[in-house]
Amino acid sequence: MSPLTELLRRATAEELRAVAGTAFARRLARGTLERGAYVRWLSCLQVIYAELEWALMWHRQHPVVGPLCLPELWCNELLQDDLRTLLGPSWYASTRRQDAAPIVERLGLLCDEAPELLAAHAWALYATALPGQGQTGGGVARALGLRGSAGTVFLRHATHLDGEAYRAHLLDTLDQLTPSAGAREALIHEASRAVRSVHTLFEVLGRGLPQEREAREEGRSGWLQALTPLRGAFGA
Repeated sequence: MSPLTELLRRATAEELRAVAGTAFARRLARGTLERGAYVRWLSCLQVIYAELEWALMWHRQHPVVGPLCLPELWCNELLQDDLRTLLGPSWYASTRRQDAAPIVERLGLLCDEAPELLAAHAWALYATALPGQGQTGGGVARALGLRGSAGTVFLRHATHLDGEAYRAHLLDTLDQLTPSAGAREALIHEASRAVRSVHTLFEVLGRGLPQEREAREEGRSGWLQALTPLRGAFGA
């Protein structure tokens, strides 16, 4: 039988591609997000990672969850640092987090009723190629006029060599689990659900994004080209 992480990867591959194809993810990859959209994204991630990491710590004695409790991978404090840089000391009162509510509520439910399924969310949030993972933060920093790593600590952490080592450790730990067939299917189903939820979040974040200059210019060019024959038809 294939390793658990390979089964998780296969089950979520299509949905991960869909996440990467959202307007928000494409803008993030190009480093062309405006400050408000970037802050909104960080705010959603902060509350999601905070909920997951609290749940992992709460169940650190659990036979499945405990080995996955790796603070070296945790992102809540990194996201708090970025938000504090961008919004100041009162960042928590200034952030918009309601878009992440469905994911946070699901994590809370699992913490109370099915903690073993938190493993699927740990895999999705720490070990997959979600948008933002693998970026250095340089493009975002230039677009927003940020200096050094200020405001992009979370993005830069994803490429740190120690982070790669701990992600590999997380994958190895998951593959060492010996769940029953039913438990394995439940983990795969939950991982798919986790990535679908992230896809939904990125779609929500992408609504109302201002049109980029290139798209505006392309639309304007097409409009002018469409008018050219009309001018000729009237003897212009």
